[in-house]
Amino acid sequence: MTLPTLSAPVRTRDFLDRLPLQRQAGKPLRRSPDGGVIGDWFGCELSSVFQPIVDPARGETVGHEAFLRIAGRGRLELSPWQLFSANADDDRLVALDRLARSVHALNFLAGGDDGLLFLNVHGRLLAAIAEDHGAAFRRVVDALGLPPDRVVIETPLAAGSQPDLLSFVLRNYRHNGFRVAVNVAAPGCWRRLAPGVPAHFIKIDAANIDLGSGGMASIEPLLDTTGAAQVVVTRVEAAPERLPDGVLAQGFAFGIPARRARRVPGSNTVE
Repeated sequence: MTLPTLSAPVRTRDFLDRLPLQRQAGKPLRRSPDGGVIGDWFGCELSSVFQPIVDPARGETVGHEAFLRIAGRGRLELSPWQLFSANADDDRLVALDRLARSVHALNFLAGGDDGLLFLNVHGRLLAAIAEDHGAAFRRVVDALGLPPDRVVIETPLAAGSQPDLLSFVLRNYRHNGFRVAVNVAAPGCWRRLAPGVPAHFIKIDAANIDLGSGGMASIEPLLDTTGAAQVVVTRVEAAPERLPDGVLAQGFAFGIPARRARRVPGSNTVE
């Protein structure tokens, strides 16, 4: 998939406005009636929802994670797992993953947010690309006027089982100007990865740590090994009594995935 080169970030709005409203042969992107962007993949429609990532101590939204929504033929909803599993060929997988991330980037820009955009990469993509991870997507975000240091490339939990490959991939993404995030199953998993994996963010499921009263002991060992990386606790379903300063949170307690990250008129807040 190729996108036209833009002369400056200010022209992103012009590019969005030029997208067709109806599906056209050979064009993988089009506008939706609500002003968002839809990707077309062999009859499937790819769209985005965004969940906020917040700093509870400061009461601020620092970014959003994008999730893929897929409508198949007959408007049946498909899971990302179903779609990616149906594309077993490496070249198709790479093209699908890049299209999905491009749709997210465009929808993020259409929403007018100025925070971080967290984007997942499919686990099979890590081994499918033998050369420079992130180089092709860097050209996409450059064309759209989205600074790469506002994009956080997030690797799946299973990637931790191959630390050498994970380190290689993340260093490539960082070399291309992106920030990177690693999902871990437990604090001990990160302690094993930390010496060789250069992450900006470490994400851990709230189910794997104790966030209740007096439970900070379960997360403090993780904080001791993060270095300059920041911890994000995910799947927080109910507001915890407290989190250590600097720990970010994501989950239904702080916002559900929504179609677009919309700016509240007259404020610096994103809802």
